[in-house]
Amino acid sequence: MKDEIGWSFVAWKDGEEVVSRHVGFTDRNRSKTWTEETMAPVWSATKGPMAVCVLMALHRAGMDGESMVKRVWPELKVGDLTFEEMFSHQGGLAGLHEKASIWDRVAVVASLEKQEPLWEVGTHGYHPRTIGFLADEIVRRVDGRALGEFWREEIGEPEGIDFWIGLPEAEHHRVAELVPARFGKAGEPKPFYEALLNKTSLTRLAFSSPSELAGVSDMNQARAWQAGFPAMGGVGTARALAKFYDWVQRQEFLGELIRPRVKGLDVIQRIENSFGFGLMLGLGPEKDCFGHPGAGGSYGFGNVGTGMSYGFVMNYFESNLFPSEERLRLVSEKF
Repeated sequence: MKDEIGWSFVAWKDGEEVVSRHVGFTDRNRSKTWTEETMAPVWSATKGPMAVCVLMALHRAGMDGESMVKRVWPELKVGDLTFEEMFSHQGGLAGLHEKASIWDRVAVVASLEKQEPLWEVGTHGYHPRTIGFLADEIVRRVDGRALGEFWREEIGEPEGIDFWIGLPEAEHHRVAELVPARFGKAGEPKPFYEALLNKTSLTRLAFSSPSELAGVSDMNQARAWQAGFPAMGGVGTARALAKFYDWVQRQEFLGELIRPRVKGLDVIQRIENSFGFGLMLGLGPEKDCFGHPGAGGSYGFGNVGTGMSYGFVMNYFESNLFPSEERLRLVSEKF
């Protein structure tokens, strides 16, 4: 595929792998071959595993998506917000007016507790960064473990899914180097990037809250892989993402996870979209998948209609909000 350096695409169905393609190199100098064991940071594709962890933790505590957030986290100024409203990005906590570093979890939590919602329920706007801190704090309060620990101990390890929200040092050698898109290449969709460049916009606020870890090169740091940011810090293989969504499709909570909660104009992404419980709906080349893309072009999807699940990871970082048509076209191949 044009411009690619290294990538993997994997598809699963009914508990079995049906496609496994691994192409190119793990670094910009093209000195190390990309293999099926190569991992990459997937940014917001982490939000799929994140959402499932939250839902499972709530269920174990005797709650569900319709339960009130204030039962678990009364310090937040969200009134009668439900968990499903929060995780369909309706809670209005996408940005923080009190600056906090992404590396300081305690400070971010304190800022979230002081933040007045930016809009009322019914309006929705993507929470690119803060949703991970909201998810992690909720899991900590109902389960006692960090969300990354919950993921590894309850799903990743038992199911043999090679995906990490907090990557141990022993796995660092397998991580590909992310390479930014060529300078000057305009991103799509244009309304989103126009808003992102506006220093006074909600979009700019959301994508800079909490602060730091903003550049592609920042995610090449071991510190970022180890931190375990549930909204954007996941590291794994394409096989892991495909296997995860295949597993999700066989769980009792699937219906609750993908039931549509909101649809319409996203005031942060500046496009029309739809969310279930933490997952985007209407994805893929035929707009019939659920899951989550990641910045730069990675993705993990499932398709209830066909039973297929897909994972794509790469190291060439495109400047688009969603994966390119060329990368999505892999999903359309006949297996």
